[in-house]
Amino acid sequence: MFEHNALDGQWNRVLPAADSFVNGEVLECRDTVGEEPGKISRRQYAVVGDRLVERCLPPEAVGDFWSHDVAQLPWWSSVMNPPHAGILADFNSQFGGLHRRQLDTAHNVVGYAGAGEEITLDKAGYALKRASDGAELVAKSMLELRKLYYA
Repeated sequence: MFEHNALDGQWNRVLPAADSFVNGEVLECRDTVGEEPGKISRRQYAVVGDRLVERCLPPEAVGDFWSHDVAQLPWWSSVMNPPHAGILADFNSQFGGLHRRQLDTAHNVVGYAGAGEEITLDKAGYALKRASDGAELVAKSMLELRKLYYA
């Protein structure tokens, strides 16, 4: 279990990972703006393989889904420049994340979809191979890709 002196259970807390492709746990943080943590959007961090990933959720009072999104929890996006100090760096290190990543233009992974499929970005746009049926999906934006994925 991840432990850190900045964990207080409200502004920064650790949650069990709900996705099988996530290494270990999920760190959930809120910006310390305002006085009621339940009314502030949440940023979640996890490690997939050796990549630190993040996603943003609405305030708990709203739920886990953004009203403009098509369905399900937001996907994980790769953190391109992981921090080298602080709670995020410690979390990233404990679960096997690298602090420096090399850009692989032939296989530029920018995130992970609902079942852990790699989302890549190239000249054609955002792409993934859906695990449920093997369909190869490509779209110009992540939102469009999500719509195709859940269609």
